[in-house]
Amino acid sequence: MNNYYFFAALIFSAILLIVLILYFPRIKAWFGFLLPYEHLHNEKRNRLCILVPARNESEVILPLLESLSRQNYEDFEVYVIVKNPHDPTIAMVQAKGFHVHIEDTQTCKSDALDGALQGIISANPNSFDAYIILDADTMIHDDYLKEMNNAMASGRDVIVSKKIVKNYFLKKGSLSFQGAANGYIWTTFDEMGNRYKSIHHIALFTVGSGVLISKKIILRNGGFPFKATLTEDCELAGDIIANHDTSYYAPYAPIYMEEAPSLKMTNKRRNRWMSGLTQAQLLYRYKDFSMGSFADNYYCYSIFISYLYFALLSGFALGNGVAALVHFLIRDPIWLWPFYSSLAALALIYLSFFAMGVVGFFASKNDVKGHWAFRIATLFILPFHYLGYFPIMAKVFVGKGEKHWDEIARVKETR
Repeated sequence: MNNYYFFAALIFSAILLIVLILYFPRIKAWFGFLLPYEHLHNEKRNRLCILVPARNESEVILPLLESLSRQNYEDFEVYVIVKNPHDPTIAMVQAKGFHVHIEDTQTCKSDALDGALQGIISANPNSFDAYIILDADTMIHDDYLKEMNNAMASGRDVIVSKKIVKNYFLKKGSLSFQGAANGYIWTTFDEMGNRYKSIHHIALFTVGSGVLISKKIILRNGGFPFKATLTEDCELAGDIIANHDTSYYAPYAPIYMEEAPSLKMTNKRRNRWMSGLTQAQLLYRYKDFSMGSFADNYYCYSIFISYLYFALLSGFALGNGVAALVHFLIRDPIWLWPFYSSLAALALIYLSFFAMGVVGFFASKNDVKGHWAFRIATLFILPFHYLGYFPIMAKVFVGKGEKHWDEIARVKETR
């Protein structure tokens, strides 16, 4: 029996090693934050359209409106999109001299964006060179639009801003351990992913805020038609691959993303995002695989390799745990073999997330001043937080993921 567990562990280790080898290029991209990155300057002043979906966002939108009014770049217009014609946001927007678009039939963010874009391009399809989407609760620097225009000197079709956790800069108590742990996802996407991919001309992972989309893509699609899933940004990523559109990472144009104020709201967001991501990848997989490049598809769909890795470890831990319990109950001393094998698998799950967190810690160390003790403590909590994705993904894969778009609670005080 000892030999059985030994050889089972040996075979399992070999399979796990093969999976890790398959995932290695993605791990290599983690360290892209160490690579030098160009800071472009653009002589051309592109005409930019800023789109801000703002359904019921009157309590959080003012800092963004103030920042947009202070931009040191002049060639832009702002369109704030609301649903209710009596939304208090309207008066705030008009006071800043920006446009208001009322889309009263919208059921999701994509509806709002598409409605506004339909109106703009029907009036004059050449009004703007590019469109930037910003969520109402984000914060930006006063040179944000200037730096996004600089990034357009790359000549690429889509520009992706660097994302930083906004809550670090808000009042004390605005950021919990779970919020800080969840915020590592932005570093994983950007400094540990998009930076490397941008340097090597690989399609980036897009997020629905802080993304610039060229006029070419908007006109090709006749607006913003990405409404088939809960995550319009993941659909956009699939569309970029299928059409061989180029994308560029803009670390010098950061936006500050708000983390949900409670674990309940964070889980609601994670459920929606993981459901939508999987839906979008299933929707676009045939088109991407048949039309996209190998590198673009690998980095987009390599997340399924990570799913396999953690599924194997979880299954191995569970199987050995059950075997250890059975042997223990029948007083068979062999129970220690599967028990230690189960513990080893669980430890590897923890250490895998911890290792990713350590890389993320150093990749984002210049983005947040202070908070060192809090950030170090977060590293040890982070693996437990990411274990929360396991039941979420289990629900998604059995067809029990989120089906509807719901609003997420905000941190009301933003300064």
